[in-house]
Amino acid sequence: MDLIKLMGGQPANFLDVGGGANEDQILNALRLLENNNAVDAILINIFGGILKCDVIAHGMVNATKKLGMKKPMVARLAGTNFQEAAKIIKESGISAVSIQDEEEAV
Repeated sequence: MDLIKLMGGQPANFLDVGGGANEDQILNALRLLENNNAVDAILINIFGGILKCDVIAHGMVNATKKLGMKKPMVARLAGTNFQEAAKIIKESGISAVSIQDEEEAV
């Protein structure tokens, strides 16, 4: 959130899905953000130690397809299975990007 402010943005929401989140919980979290009128874009910042990055990626893809998400999503994924996660997002056809650099993601 500090980096968003530093780069001229205004965070509208902070949501922590927790290390044990599954794809359904990620879908529900993204639903909350998609339905929040104060949210213009979604930045997902994960250091996958406990929660694997590929689980987040699958959750993003499922949420986009099931909810018809319109808000832009950027995923800054680092840690366990981050290469697989980037591939899942890229090959899914959804309008989301995976970026490793935190500043570039913001």
